Amino acid sequence: MMTTRPDVNKVTYTVEAMQTRHELPAERQAMLDHAMKVLAKDPFHKTATASIGANDNYRKAYVAPGLMLEYTVVREILVVVLLEIFDESRYLLDLEVDEVP
Repeated sequence: MMTTRPDVNKVTYTVEAMQTRHELPAERQAMLDHAMKVLAKDPFHKTATASIGANDNYRKAYVAPGLMLEYTVVREILVVVLLEIFDESRYLLDLEVDEVP
């Protein structure tokens, strides 16, 4: 039996996720806002998102360079629970490592 998934009519953020959003520079906020419009059209996209745990409604997505979020879909609302910012200018590969004798 196939279950129907709700259409998303609203995107909202938890207080913590909204605070993280406000800390972004204006251009990255615009990128995030655009990505959220795309995500709201298909929050269960098979290749662009992944479920977290057993509940298919709790998901994660890498929505823009250096931006990953976890969200849930409840009824017709997409709730951004966690927004993580990655500094893509620093990687472990760039760090100096002491050689082991």
